[in-house]
Amino acid sequence: MNLLVFVHKADKCKDYITELLLLSKKVKLIEFVDLSSAIRIVKQTHYKLVVFLTFEQTFPENWNVHKLQFGSPLIALAGADRISFTSLISLIDMVAQNQEPSCDNRLFAESLAFIDENLCENDLNLEKVASTIFVSRCHYSRMFQKYVGTGFKEYVMNKRIQKAKLLLQKGDPVTDVCFSVGYNDLTHFGRVFKRKVGVNPSVYRLNKAASQ
Repeated sequence: MNLLVFVHKADKCKDYITELLLLSKKVKLIEFVDLSSAIRIVKQTHYKLVVFLTFEQTFPENWNVHKLQFGSPLIALAGADRISFTSLISLIDMVAQNQEPSCDNRLFAESLAFIDENLCENDLNLEKVASTIFVSRCHYSRMFQKYVGTGFKEYVMNKRIQKAKLLLQKGDPVTDVCFSVGYNDLTHFGRVFKRKVGVNPSVYRLNKAASQ
């Protein structure tokens, strides 16, 4: 068992954890809330792959998970959804079976982590993400269609709207939410949100407040 998966706040993603447990003979699965303890565990031995996973939109601010350096390959994925989780499971299963993941597969997993980490940046685009894994814009676009089955823009848009809904449910002002999820035009954000959710952000926020 030389794969290690840390899951932050596992109680919020029970359905996904069930899928990870199916790999339990191949993967060491640990729920964690303390980064320093997790680091000590990783340093005890060498792993083929170490994964830090959370279904929250971000890891705790002071953790700097993406800056950790170990002797083992590391993937840190925040704001995981069905698409990114499925890609991760595929990668984990491949490594667990002693298969050498294709270069494209490894790079794509890294790119998803980069997208999650930079979702709030309004200059997040296909070319920028492609450059982080040293492939061309066209090649990365093909990778996205292959592994996700949808376009880059649609994927990012869905992730941003998911995050916006969570922030609005908490009662955050619509303007703040707009900028927090990578939009710099409130009108455009409102149009996209209504197209995806069915109501504009302010109505969604009021409805959620009334139901609580």
